[in-house]
Amino acid sequence: MKFNYIKYHNYRCFEDVTVRFDTSNEQNISLVLGVNGTGKTEMLFSFQWVLYGFDFGMLREKDETPYALNSTLYHKLEVDPHANSIDCFVELSFTNKVPNSEKSRDYFVKRTATFMRANNIVKSIERIEYSYSKDNGERSEPIRDSENVEKILSRIIPKSILEGITFDGERMRKLNIAGEQSKDTIKNVISLVNNERLFKLCADELKELKGDIRKERIRLNKSSGNVSAEELENEITELESTIDDRNIELNGIKINQEKIDSSLEEISLKLTQYDDAKKLEQRRKGLEKDFALAKRHYEQNTEQFFKRLVDGYALVMDQLVHDVKSSIENVDVPAGLTVEAVRSILKRPTCICGCEMNDAVVQRLRDMIATLPPDNISSTLLYMANQFEGEKKRARELLLDSFQAMTANENEVSEIKKDLAEISALLTAIDSETIKQLENERNELLLRKGSLNDNEERCTQALNKALKRLKDAKKELEEVSSSQGRILELDKQFNLVELYLKAIDKIKERYIELSLESINSYLTRAYKMLSDDIGRRIYLCQFNKEKYTLVTYVMSKYEQLRTSWINNGYIRTLESEGKSENEIHEIIVLKVLEGKSTGQSKVNSLAFAKAILDYSNKNETSDNLRISHDYPFLIDSPFTELSGKNLENVAQHIHTFANQIILMADDKSYSGVQSLVKPAVKSITRLLKDTIAGLTYTE
Repeated sequence: MKFNYIKYHNYRCFEDVTVRFDTSNEQNISLVLGVNGTGKTEMLFSFQWVLYGFDFGMLREKDETPYALNSTLYHKLEVDPHANSIDCFVELSFTNKVPNSEKSRDYFVKRTATFMRANNIVKSIERIEYSYSKDNGERSEPIRDSENVEKILSRIIPKSILEGITFDGERMRKLNIAGEQSKDTIKNVISLVNNERLFKLCADELKELKGDIRKERIRLNKSSGNVSAEELENEITELESTIDDRNIELNGIKINQEKIDSSLEEISLKLTQYDDAKKLEQRRKGLEKDFALAKRHYEQNTEQFFKRLVDGYALVMDQLVHDVKSSIENVDVPAGLTVEAVRSILKRPTCICGCEMNDAVVQRLRDMIATLPPDNISSTLLYMANQFEGEKKRARELLLDSFQAMTANENEVSEIKKDLAEISALLTAIDSETIKQLENERNELLLRKGSLNDNEERCTQALNKALKRLKDAKKELEEVSSSQGRILELDKQFNLVELYLKAIDKIKERYIELSLESINSYLTRAYKMLSDDIGRRIYLCQFNKEKYTLVTYVMSKYEQLRTSWINNGYIRTLESEGKSENEIHEIIVLKVLEGKSTGQSKVNSLAFAKAILDYSNKNETSDNLRISHDYPFLIDSPFTELSGKNLENVAQHIHTFANQIILMADDKSYSGVQSLVKPAVKSITRLLKDTIAGLTYTE
C-alpha cells in the first residue's frame, strides 16, 4: 500500500492544497519540510480524519480550533447571521493490491464536513465516500454509505493500525507512559498485524454451527414427545449464554481493576515528586506491601482454622464420652488389650506369663476374645473413648494455634489500616491544593476498586453456580435423551464442535504468545539499530497485568539478578511453580526496570514502530495465519529531542522502516541530519505560511 496524494479544501490551515507523495522503491522518503506552525502536524492528523474521523477537541492544548474547518471561515459563520454553509474536505488517494489478485488499483477516500449556522450555533455534518479506478481508467461510482465504507477501509488499513504507522511527538510520548492508554494502543496494533480476528471469525462460525445442532436436537426431541430433553436443551442454552455474559463481565471488571491500579500508581508517582508528600507516600507504599502480606496470612490462617474445626468435634463430645464409659463400666477389660493381641498369644506354646498353654488357659483366652475390641462393641467403644482423650487435647491445641494466628493477623491488618488512614489524613492536611486533589482522587479510585472487587466476587459466584448446573444438566440430558440414531449422531457432532472451540482458544493463546515472541525479536533488533546505549535493552511484556507494556532495562543488572537467583535457588522455585523460561525472563526484567529520558522514550517508540512494520511487512511463508501487509509510515518531527548517537542512528536508518515513508520535519532539525537522510529522499514538499491570512501553501 502506498499513498499517492492528499488534497485539502478549507481544511484547518489548508485552503486549496494538494500534496503528492512519491511511490518509487529506490528512494522511499517523501519529505515535507516546514517551520513550526506551518501545518505538518495538521497534515498528519488529516490522514486519520479522512479515513475514520478525528476528535480535534483533543488538540485544545496546542490549538483552539476543535473542528476541521478553517478557523477564519468558522468564525465568519459564528458572527455573520447571513453567512451560508461552508464545506471543507480532505481527499486521499492510495494504491493497494486488489483482494485475491496480484494486480494493484488506485483507491480514493473523501471526507467532507458541511458547517452551517442554526439558532446562533455552528453545527456540522460529516459524510464520506469511497471509489476506485476501474481497469479502463475510469473512476467507479462512489460508495457513500458510511458503514460500508468503514468495512472496506478496515480490510485495507484498519483504524487501530493508524496508531502504529502515524506518529507525532505527543503520541510517541504517550506510548511510553505506563498506563492503559499505551497498553491499549500497543494491543490493538498487534492484534491487527497478527490477524487475531481470524480466530474470532472461526469461533463465531463454530458457535453458529453449535446452535444449529442444538436446534435440531430440540426439534427431534419435541417431535418424539421428549419434553424433559427439550427443557434441558433450553436450560443448557440459557446457562451457556449466562456463562458467556459472566465471563465478559469478569473480563470487563479485570480491565477496570487494571486501569484503577495503573491510575493509583500514577498518583503515587506524582505524590513522590512533592517534598511535603514524598516521605508519607514512600511509607504508605511500604505499608501497602505489609497490608497485602498480612491479609494473605489472615486468609490462610482463617482457612486453616475452619479446616481444623472439622476435627474440633472432640471439644463438644465430653458428655457423650462420659455416657459411653458409664454404660460399659461393668465390662472388665484390661486397658489396651485387643482381639489381635489375644490371638497372637494363642499361637504361642507358652503364655506370656510363662505358664503352659493347657486346655483351660486356651479356653479362657478364647472366651475373652468375645469381650475385647474390636469384636465386642462395648469393648470397642471403651477403647475409642479412651483414645478420644488424646484426640481432644490435640484438636484443642491445633484450633488454639490457628485462632491465635488468625487473631494476630486480624489485629495486624487493623493496625495497618489505621496507619494508612492516618497517612491519607496527613496528606489531605498538607497546604497544597494539588496534593489534596491527588489524594482525593486516590480515595475515589479506592472506593471504585472496592466496588469492583465486590462485583467480581458476585460475578464469580454466579459463574461457578452456572458452570456446576451446566455440568449436571448435560449429564441429565444424556440420561433422558432419545436413543434414536439421529440424536446420538447429533450428540457426537455437538461434542466435536465443543472440542474444536476449546482447541481454537488454546491455539489462539499459543499463537499470540509466539507472535509476541517474534515481535520482541524485531523490537530488540530495531532498538539495537536506533539506540546509542548498547548496555540497555527493550522489552514488550507478554504476561499478566503488565502485558503490552513497553519497558527498558540495563542488561548488566538483569544478568546480575539472574545469576543471584540461580545461586540461591529461586529460579528453580519459579520453575517448580510452572513458570516458563519466557515468564521467568519477564519477572527478572520487571525487577530491573530503568527510567527513560525524553530522547530515549522517542527511540523506544520508533523501535516499536519499526518492529511492527518489519513484522507486518515481512512475508512469512511459514505462518499461514498471518497476512503480510505493506503499510507506509508517517512521522512528524522524528529528530527533535534526540542527540548524539541516538540522532545519528535514527536519521541513518529511518528509510528502513517501510517501503514508503512520509517524513515531516522542520528545517532546523533536518539540516542537522540532511547528509544521512537525503540519499533516501525522492521528493520534497515545502510548507509555507501566509501569516496575514493564516493559510498554508506549498512550494
